[in-house]
Amino acid sequence: MQPVALHSDRLRLDQPVAADAAPMYEYCQDPLFERFLTVPWPYNHSDAETFISLYIPGAWKADQEYTWVLRAPDSDDFLGVISLRAKSGSIGFWLGAPYRGNEYIPEAQRLVADWAFAEGLVNEIHWECLVGNVASARVARKCGFTFAGTGPSRSAYRDGSHPQSWQGVLRASDDRQIKGGWPESVEQA
Repeated sequence: MQPVALHSDRLRLDQPVAADAAPMYEYCQDPLFERFLTVPWPYNHSDAETFISLYIPGAWKADQEYTWVLRAPDSDDFLGVISLRAKSGSIGFWLGAPYRGNEYIPEAQRLVADWAFAEGLVNEIHWECLVGNVASARVARKCGFTFAGTGPSRSAYRDGSHPQSWQGVLRASDDRQIKGGWPESVEQA
């Protein structure tokens, strides 16, 4: 599949450019990334360059994973990343620390979900995060995901293990309203 751009009044999702490698590398030095994400650790500048120049275009072409960078509509600044894995329907995202708290990830998730459902790529989207990643879980809850429980992660962690994860699902037929049943720490917003 050829990459597609998605946009709203608040956000633009498009493909990365070589200049995005520097801020990607910088943001991926965040200790939260080591704790909660599956990105390589330590994260090197060459990891960002390879992800941008090889992995993302190759995954789009193979219909394996659809990845976008987040930007404000009127800026080329790199804010973060969101991806949807085609086969599993798993969504993943991260945002650079300076941009957190601005509702960018819920908007990006809405754009990606609307696109994936409209294109018939998936009937449901799966989300997960390591137990304790309250910020990620709050985003999923806000986006209308139904809490599906706690269990071994569907995606392997960087060491190949499948640690305990909170999991959720968003179906094409869901109304996207906030649903109960999330862990108490997540529902305390």
